[in-house]
Amino acid sequence: MLVKLRAVLAAPPIAGALVVVALAVWAGRRGHADDADLGDVRRAEAVESFVAHRFGAEITRMQIGILATALALGLILGLVAELLVRVRYSRVELAQRRLARALLENALVCLGIEAALVMWAMADSPQLYAARWYAMGGLARTVQIVATDVLGRHGVIALAMVAAVIYARPSRIVALVRRAPRLAGVAGAVAVAVVAAIALRAGADAGRRGDSSVPEPNWLRTKPSRSPPAAPPSAARRPNVLILAADSLRADRLDARVAPTLAKLAARGTSFDHAYVSIPRTFPSWVTILTGRHAHHHGIRSMFPTWEERARDFDALPQRLAQAGYATAVVSDYAGDIFGRIELGFGRVDTPTFDFRQLIRQRALERETPLLPVLHSQLGRTLFPVMRELSDAADPRLLAGDVASVLHALSASKDRPFFLTVFFSTAHFPYAAPAPFYAKYTDPAYRGRFKYHKPVGLGADAPPDAADVTQIRALYDGAVSAVDDAAARILGALEREGLAGDTIVVVTADHGETLYDGGHGAGHGDHLFGDEGTHVPLVVYDPRVAQSAAAPHVARIARDVDIAPTLYALTGVAPPGDLDGTSLMPELAATAATATATATATAVAPRFAYAESELWFTEETAGIAPELRMPYPGIFALTEIDARHDAEIVMRRDMQPITRMARHRMVRDERWKLVYVPTRKGVKYILFDTVADPAEVSDVAASHPEEVARLRTQLWAWMLEDQAMEQRDGYLVPRQAGGATR
Repeated sequence: MLVKLRAVLAAPPIAGALVVVALAVWAGRRGHADDADLGDVRRAEAVESFVAHRFGAEITRMQIGILATALALGLILGLVAELLVRVRYSRVELAQRRLARALLENALVCLGIEAALVMWAMADSPQLYAARWYAMGGLARTVQIVATDVLGRHGVIALAMVAAVIYARPSRIVALVRRAPRLAGVAGAVAVAVVAAIALRAGADAGRRGDSSVPEPNWLRTKPSRSPPAAPPSAARRPNVLILAADSLRADRLDARVAPTLAKLAARGTSFDHAYVSIPRTFPSWVTILTGRHAHHHGIRSMFPTWEERARDFDALPQRLAQAGYATAVVSDYAGDIFGRIELGFGRVDTPTFDFRQLIRQRALERETPLLPVLHSQLGRTLFPVMRELSDAADPRLLAGDVASVLHALSASKDRPFFLTVFFSTAHFPYAAPAPFYAKYTDPAYRGRFKYHKPVGLGADAPPDAADVTQIRALYDGAVSAVDDAAARILGALEREGLAGDTIVVVTADHGETLYDGGHGAGHGDHLFGDEGTHVPLVVYDPRVAQSAAAPHVARIARDVDIAPTLYALTGVAPPGDLDGTSLMPELAATAATATATATATAVAPRFAYAESELWFTEETAGIAPELRMPYPGIFALTEIDARHDAEIVMRRDMQPITRMARHRMVRDERWKLVYVPTRKGVKYILFDTVADPAEVSDVAASHPEEVARLRTQLWAWMLEDQAMEQRDGYLVPRQAGGATR
């Protein structure tokens, strides 16, 4: 019995299980301590007390799941250690080892394998580890820099293999091969399988550092032709529609430098060079895009709508297409959690969810750095779906794999068209792109706080210096390149499934991103100064239409509310009668020759773009002078937990009037932009000449009063479409019961 017990205790899988479980427990406790150090201790204790009381069962389930994952990973690492130990020692030597030495050696070998796994994952997705390694300074920072900047993913694998050979002793390996070639072959096959699995997970097909190896679809390689497709689809069958959208994608990044695949797609379709969204935040913007109505008509005005605001019938585009026989689906990662909180007509919603429970699950998992190599994978997202909600884990490669699976399922029904929306989150801050993209445009010598990503605080962070700004912009470009790489994978899957010739592809974004342009700060939705937050790419590619060698670039204004009417027209599905937008079909029908005529017609029938800012999350906002905003509390005072509906975080009703009154609003045409800014001292109107001053830093209202008057009339007509608001003393304010508009 003692001999058997000794053999069990001396088995490397047992040591592996104990090591990884101990590391997981330590990481979880360390994470709690670090969180307390980073914030107000009394507030942290109050939050912990509330969470423990309200969500104690959820915490227990997460702890059990984490321990089970640690146990499974430890056993697997122990099996690899078992192989190494058996190669190193003969049977006689194994039997002669003392128990204490065997336990210690097995634990060290398992710890080494775990270290190699973490370093490889650190090189692949460094953002997931930055808070617990790089940000801590000292040796921890050095380890992460070595993993990412010196070794890289393949270097870590090579170093681990060399260390394994040294541990197993080359002489023993040679002797084993001579004495037992079959056993050596099995061991070698196991080793190759392990390395291949790691290489596959690391995206070894990404080629040399900084380059994308994803092949372009064949139909993007050939030059555009004036001839129709060789095998045009049947006119009786409605076309498929694929929307490729990225959160925070700026219009000026749809170029060959950072997005070569999407740029080539744009060259084959129709590009709207002046496309704008009307609320530059994800939730209200997507509802606007998919309904064709402005926010004051569809009712979703912030990222935190109440259950009652979300429960109405939106009569949205996916809903009408589904009623017309379309298969409808949306696939996204963390920024797409909004689609699970509202019914817009998608038959398949493959997105994460967002509520207070998810926040608890996220916090528990992101602390577990020893387990992240497993958690940040397709398997990990299956075991813990909340991993898709982590902003640092928005890997577009994984999302492209999800989309390919959905396309395969949709292709099974050739006679039924589909409407598929794909929404990437990687270009949203913290701009957490995987290797090699996160380092593709950055300076390797940079050692500031934004080396791997841009974590966003709530007003407590020091402003970035010039080197920081350069780094942040480079991280953003890397994130866009990662999205472009994933888009190539999706377009390739579309071609493999035989769907490319009958699928309209739309490229757009829910909003843009300000990256310290013109002194306007960073982010989106806080203000309307500068073009970067509201200006988005909009490309429509229809393979059924003969494409010109020089595809048209449309200069006329296009808006988010115009996308749904356009897709209704392209699919032949009847639209609702109360849309705010108009179809862009005249521009889509234009060839390079007729595009000039369309632009000329703009002078006769101008189109205006409107927008409003969203909630201010902090009491001071970068990019907005204090005198240009109405004061109200920060986000924690603006929101509450809706205990009746899945513990969702929603906007407090009593805070809605002041936050809606305080919003900036704007109207613009192809040249002039007028911004309405309510302040405590009155309403200020700021006019920008966006042609002469594209950075929008000079207010020219005093020198162009006629433009102010013209655009002010248009803006007030739009603002007063909001039946909950009225004009009073020059302000747009909540309507009083029985009050008259004046």
